[in-house]
Amino acid sequence: MLTQLGEITGQEKQAAARIAEFEAQLTTVKQRIALPPQPVSALVYTPAAHSANLWTPESAQGKLLTQLGFTLATLPRGLQTSKSQGKRHDIIQLGGENLAAGLNGESLFLFASDNKDVAALYANPLLAHLPAVQNKRVYALGTETFRLDYYSATLLLNRLAALF
Repeated sequence: MLTQLGEITGQEKQAAARIAEFEAQLTTVKQRIALPPQPVSALVYTPAAHSANLWTPESAQGKLLTQLGFTLATLPRGLQTSKSQGKRHDIIQLGGENLAAGLNGESLFLFASDNKDVAALYANPLLAHLPAVQNKRVYALGTETFRLDYYSATLLLNRLAALF
């Protein structure tokens, strides 16, 4: 997208430079971080609704995590998920009795979140048995990470580098 924007605005060189800077930062972060226990569940948690949207490998968030060496947790076979947002390839909707079963990563990465969301997840008694909760491996990745553009992706890399 940045390449297209550069072409449209006549800023191809600047766009290419930004892309190269980001790729260099991604490579540096990948080399420096020590991954937490794998696999990870990457999600947007909605405490009030006791629900979550789990990022898939096809989402921008899933692709970025995979590029960094993280392994995304897969859902248990036969787990029923919601389709209230229609057929989506970037998220899997979890709620109700399926929320805990779907959050089966050894670490939980909360996108579009801050420490209040982490505290709310820890306070949810239905999730207290999860290994990630019991071992205090739930991480807020920033309120700006719902959509990943150049700036929010850069902030996400900075946050992951600081955490790991």
